[in-house]
Formats: sequence, structure tokens, C-alpha cells
Amino acid sequence: MDFLHSLLVATHLIGASLLIGTFFVQMRAKAAHNFTIMLVGASLQLLSGVALYGMAMAGDGEPNHMKLGIKGLIAVVVFVAALIGFLRQKAIRKERAGLKAGGAQVVADVALERKLLPFFHTAGGLALVNLLIAVFWG
Repeated sequence: MDFLHSLLVATHLIGASLLIGTFFVQMRAKAAHNFTIMLVGASLQLLSGVALYGMAMAGDGEPNHMKLGIKGLIAVVVFVAALIGFLRQKAIRKERAGLKAGGAQVVADVALERKLLPFFHTAGGLALVNLLIAVFWG
């Protein structure tokens, strides 16, 4: 049981590093954010967080339900923001590829990619907030 708990904690930390690391590295970029890495990180965070919560409920101690509920809600919002950003970015790239295949000359449309910024900042910023809640809320 200790090994499973340690494995879940390691997975949770890897998910956090994928999310927050990608956020900090690409924060100043105007386009071409890597939503794939953010989606993988959000998925790891959400799944391992639910598993850790289940293990805490099965254990002897009483988990802080308010803290874990708030963290879970934030994790769902982070996952949804990363998923929407990923799907919209995929649709933009597919449309560009279709235009190129049709013989049209496609110029990189930074304005279209900038519409993805709110999803990028929501996912990264709330992941950072979730990390701070984990550290500072006893």
C-alpha cells in the first residue's frame, strides 16, 4: 500500500510539473502553445488526485474534505480548459492543413491562435493556484 501511495504521489507531481513547467516556459509566447503536454499533465493530476483521495478515505485518518474538494474542482476546471484549448488548436491546425492541401497559400494567423490564450492561462494559472493550495493549506 505504501508503494502504491508513493507511485500515485510521484504521478501527481509529474502531472503538476508538466502543467506548470509548460505554463512558465510558454507564458510569453503569442501562439503555438503546447496544449498536448498540458492535457497530459491535467489528466495525470486529475486521475492520481482522485486515487489519492480514495486512498485517504480508506486510511485511518480523516482527510480535509473542504481542501480536497476545492482542489478537485480546480483540477476539473484545469482539465476542461486544457481539453478545450487542445481541441480548438487541433481544429485550427486541421483547417490550415486542408487549405494548404487545396493549394491555398496559408499565412500563419497569430490572431486566431491568440484566441487560445485564455484557455492556456486558465489551465496554467489555476494549476499554479492548486499547487499553492496544496502547499500552504495545512
